Amino acid sequence: MEDYAEQVRQADSFLVLGCGQGVHTVIDATDGGMVHPGCDTIFGGETVSESEIQEYCSLCGDCVIEFTGGLCPMTLCSKQLLNGPCGGAEDGMCEVDKDRPCGWVLIFERLKKLGRLDLLDAYQSPKDHAKWSRPRTLKVSPFEATFCSQAGPLTVSNQD
Repeated sequence: MEDYAEQVRQADSFLVLGCGQGVHTVIDATDGGMVHPGCDTIFGGETVSESEIQEYCSLCGDCVIEFTGGLCPMTLCSKQLLNGPCGGAEDGMCEVDKDRPCGWVLIFERLKKLGRLDLLDAYQSPKDHAKWSRPRTLKVSPFEATFCSQAGPLTVSNQD
């Protein structure tokens, strides 16, 4: 994207023909305009450190991030609410997990920055949860990888 830095700065919108994680990567790389997903996906993680990959897309196959500024409410909201916050957040933090930002505060702030709070007016129908798995974090070491979710850890060992 360095070769196209000027065009990226001038763009007010990006079409991403990748997974929801690709959308989040474009948001991070451009800090620019509205991001439009071109595909539905079913784990999309971003490398946070050498040993952790954080999930930003639940790969539900029924994407709504067109209406949430490119941020997935299924992944970012502990209650997976699709039509706004629960009202229990304090100081921008989730009422379910006090160490986690409220997903809907993040969505609101993103849409406000884009001047697109009008997108919150659209009703989102319930999801088909048969296609979706809980948000996960992948912890990686030289010998094993562990998916951590609300259901508990699942470790895959690489040792002989």
